[in-house]
Amino acid sequence: MKKKRLMACLLAGTLAAGLLAGCGNGNTQNEGSEGSSSEGKTTIRFAWWGGQERADMTNEAVQLFMEKNPDIVVETSFYPYDSYYENLAIASTSDNLPDVFQSYIGSSELQQFQDGGLIEPLDTYVEDGLIDTSSISENLIAEGSVGDNLYGMPFGINTRAMVVNPEIYEQAGLEIPENGYESFEAMEADLAKIQEVTGKYASMDFFRHAGDGLKYYCRLQGETEFASEGDSLIGFSKETFVDFYTMRLKWAENGWIPPYDVTMAENGAEDSTLVKGESAVGVIPSNQFPNYEKAAGKDLQMILLPGASVSKATIVQAGAHLSIASTSKNKEAAAKLIDFLLNDEEANEILQTERGIPAADDIREAMTPSFDATTKKVSDIVDKALEYSSANDLPAMAGTSDIQKLIEEYEERIMYKDVTPEEAYDAIAEAASVN
Repeated sequence: MKKKRLMACLLAGTLAAGLLAGCGNGNTQNEGSEGSSSEGKTTIRFAWWGGQERADMTNEAVQLFMEKNPDIVVETSFYPYDSYYENLAIASTSDNLPDVFQSYIGSSELQQFQDGGLIEPLDTYVEDGLIDTSSISENLIAEGSVGDNLYGMPFGINTRAMVVNPEIYEQAGLEIPENGYESFEAMEADLAKIQEVTGKYASMDFFRHAGDGLKYYCRLQGETEFASEGDSLIGFSKETFVDFYTMRLKWAENGWIPPYDVTMAENGAEDSTLVKGESAVGVIPSNQFPNYEKAAGKDLQMILLPGASVSKATIVQAGAHLSIASTSKNKEAAAKLIDFLLNDEEANEILQTERGIPAADDIREAMTPSFDATTKKVSDIVDKALEYSSANDLPAMAGTSDIQKLIEEYEERIMYKDVTPEEAYDAIAEAASVN
């Protein structure tokens, strides 16, 4: 499928500057491969991942930018996520990365670009006032940094939150804790009662590694999932790993969460046990909440993750980052586009919350009165999470993507009881050693 999709993208043609055209593009001006047109305007290119709805919103915001900056032309393209970095890699081989591109600083997919010096540090543009960060939290700025340099600006923000079906809680005679549960252990009594009274699963299985369950549990213990330095790629102790999976096995054996095969078969909101009314709670990225509430056809609520209100383990993070290619010939124009997308109220009214709540506090505050009831819930949980959050983990060392896959493999074996958590940890720790 990936090869077919890539071929489809390749057949779509190329942008004038040499970047392979995405499966869709808009505002494309075929002028000037060196970043300027025959009319003397500056031309920059902007690429992101996502679907058609995101593209329509983004292109409309870009059109507004060009109206307000008539000396700049922006060429745009977008890709499905699974071919996005592949296309960027192809473009980078001939120094034709887009001037501005959507990224996620610290991700394994972006590491090759980071290591190759292909991402421009943004510190100078912030210091010179081209990119205004005065209304963006320091934790979010730190998340876009590697070492002493800033490489990405937060393009929409979200947090992981617990989604609750109030009807099931009411059936079980329970109240939803306003600030979330103080711990996973404190939550277990309610899980048991929900299962006993309603016969439903108490929760979606939000422990799975792919859903950041292990990462969050590590942060609760003052540890990290992956190390940023040292002689091991993992940052968690054997005790933390074993406790996490022992708890997860307990929840499965008690019928509080669905069987592992049911969990792994879920694909989006419509397939989830939460939306089907088969479980009382789940954990999702906050920007996905509108999809879940719409699919459920009823009012749902969001609260902080267990332990978040007492530990500051939760993270408010960028839905994506905006970065500038170091090979760009028009970095100031690129910085202007980034600043506009972050700090222009009209632009954010167009973009809405598709990538997450606006990162800038003043923009978020200005837009709140116009939010519908569902979006207001998303905004409220992000604001609450900001009160109880701490900075994201430092970027992991190279090689962690292989360890991540290994953890997922052992997670499956643990849940099917092929290995014990202790045995799994020992194997992972050995593979993660950098000696």
